[in-house]
Amino acid sequence: MGIRNRKAYLDADHQFTVVEEEVPTPKPNEVLVRIKANGICGSDIHFYLEGRLGNFIVEQPYVPGHESSGVIEAVGSEVKGLTIGDHVVIEPGIPCGGCGYCKSGRYNLCPDVVFLSAPPVNGTFCDYMTIRHDMVFRIPTTLSFEEAALVEPVAVGIHAVNRARFNLGATAIIIGAGPIGLLTAQAFKAAGGGKAICVDFNESRLELAKKLGIDGVARPMDESLEGAADVVFETAGAKTATSSTFKYCRPGGCVVQVGWPGGNIVDMDIATFLEKELDYVAVNRYANAFPVAIQWICEGKINVKDLITIYYSLDQIGQAFAYTSQHPNEVVKTVVVNA
Repeated sequence: MGIRNRKAYLDADHQFTVVEEEVPTPKPNEVLVRIKANGICGSDIHFYLEGRLGNFIVEQPYVPGHESSGVIEAVGSEVKGLTIGDHVVIEPGIPCGGCGYCKSGRYNLCPDVVFLSAPPVNGTFCDYMTIRHDMVFRIPTTLSFEEAALVEPVAVGIHAVNRARFNLGATAIIIGAGPIGLLTAQAFKAAGGGKAICVDFNESRLELAKKLGIDGVARPMDESLEGAADVVFETAGAKTATSSTFKYCRPGGCVVQVGWPGGNIVDMDIATFLEKELDYVAVNRYANAFPVAIQWICEGKINVKDLITIYYSLDQIGQAFAYTSQHPNEVVKTVVVNA
């Protein structure tokens, strides 16, 4: 029997089927990666529970997953700088590389970007996959594959901080203490920010924020937060959270929209926005953030290990998604390991 390449397909009926397929062969500009670990993203859970996220719809079985780490097993004939045995992470948004956005460094806005795990594009819940060599980043062998699987969400937090406008030592309010909120708060401090305050209803996540070194925690109804921040990061992806961002900001401050509110349309207090002369910027995944994410994790500036709540094997992927979706208040991050 040959080498197994298990692939976990999610269908429109919210069911997983693990099948074995051929191990792919890399093209001249690709590498073959043996996947070792994957994080389950909130977007994966949306597809699992609702069958869609935004304009992406599960119409036929596809492989989710885009928070991945692994080992290079083969390299294409044109690949340089990467070798068999390298420990790596995969950046899942694959741009064309030749358009104006790509050439200007904002390749996340490439109109032809292909994002792994956005239906019908298959993602990383498998044993082996090929990927263009420039979307693979080496990691130290001292970094565990489980922690490395969180490089991708760390990149979101770093890109959010890069999009923000603030001075060194500034105060930030981070709305939402889920994985992206907790990572954004740490990235803000690593980038020279001062006091970071996480706002959430979930007490256990606020306790985790304290453990991670976040300076303050609060509930959304805390009136002392009004006008308290130089920069506000909305990471909860809720309409009420988004509509509250302007009130938390000081005049002349900056609001960074990281979360994606359901329904897309949100009522906003534009009068407050205008009176305070605020900047309001958006975050679309990330660009040029993976190297910094790897560095800051390895240097201990960003703690990802304590975000991992539970582990499953790839053969248990149905259980992993069921448990994660059924315990949203207890689970911060689930990691699926390819045993």
